[in-house]
Amino acid sequence: MRADRLLALALLLQARGAATARSLAAELGVSVRTVYRDLEALSAAGVPVVTEPGPGGGCRLMDGYRFPLRGLRPDEAEALLILGVPAVLRDLGLAGALTAAHRQIRATSGLAAELTTGALVHLDMPRWFGGQEDVPCLRDLARALRLGRKLTIRYPPADREPRVVGPLGLVNKAGTWYLVAERGGTRVFRAGHVSAVRVLPEPFERPADFELAAFWARWSADFEASRPQIQVRLAASPGALAAFGEVFGAAAGPALEAAGPPGLDGWRVLTLSFEHERAAVHRLAGFGDQVEVLDPPSVRAMLLATAGEILARYQSGGAGGLAGPGSPAGRDSRGRRSLAATAMTRTAAHAARARAEIAPAASASSASPAIPATRGQDTTRHTTSLNAAWPARNSAGPPRIIQAAAVLAG
Repeated sequence: MRADRLLALALLLQARGAATARSLAAELGVSVRTVYRDLEALSAAGVPVVTEPGPGGGCRLMDGYRFPLRGLRPDEAEALLILGVPAVLRDLGLAGALTAAHRQIRATSGLAAELTTGALVHLDMPRWFGGQEDVPCLRDLARALRLGRKLTIRYPPADREPRVVGPLGLVNKAGTWYLVAERGGTRVFRAGHVSAVRVLPEPFERPADFELAAFWARWSADFEASRPQIQVRLAASPGALAAFGEVFGAAAGPALEAAGPPGLDGWRVLTLSFEHERAAVHRLAGFGDQVEVLDPPSVRAMLLATAGEILARYQSGGAGGLAGPGSPAGRDSRGRRSLAATAMTRTAAHAARARAEIAPAASASSASPAIPATRGQDTTRHTTSLNAAWPARNSAGPPRIIQAAAVLAG
């Protein structure tokens, strides 16, 4: 509608100051001739439009004039009110200003009062089980950004001199705030780590071609690609597969979609990415005997070694009570070698053999062959014999992690 276009043209001139007819036409999606006709219509309606030909000229509103925005259509007002006062704006100290603006919108929009008493949509930014990070300097960062001023920030390490930066924007990523700033290039700082801020009188001019959303998309992609990654190929039981979404989050989705077809026992082979080998071992050890690492050999060996360490912890008289006070390590009260000590010895031997297999590969230029998959072999016999030999006083059976370690040891 032409009325909407005239309103948009007046607001553009008010927001930008002088602008060429060509740039206004591109913004509104019309021809330059249409822009000139609309400028004449605004002038006839009493809006003081000034056009200046030649280099440096353009179209603008008379100095000091403000276009009176008296009201909004109901659907426009609803779009502004539907979120209420988002938490991010409260964090920035803008809740009072936004509430006052909402009050004016309600008074001029014509919406029914009962439809505008509260937010209809709520944004819950942080992840599940993720706490809200304390950002004591956030409002000062936002103030420097709104004023277009440089600022000094104190950022880790603590003994480093404060840094002078030019603020480009603030980003809230899943409930965590980041400052994007100019300092010998565009840099990203975690706002919660900023311990002190001082807004400087020196102005900072934000580059005209800088777009915060576009920069953040590029920076995020580069950051994710730069993180070290190791691919771990493994087999997982149906129970483990069902828990992958909870344990690994969104990253589990693509891996599950690309997983091989289930075998007769329901196990599937898939590949997961981790930042490093130790992270892979820590995350996968909790699944016990419900996952089996197939490749790389180094992760498989580290998982075997971890199983031995777990057995050693229980064997040393921890919560499992495998060795009583005064009992020699690895012996029960009658001096007999305990089942856990036997399993630990076997686990250590397997881990040593696995490390010996992968050691030459570390210095060779070609990739080492993967340890043959053992899925399908009869590993249940180890768990069965362990359960049968467990003392009667442990009627509930051995801890599951001991079972898993014994399976790995076999």
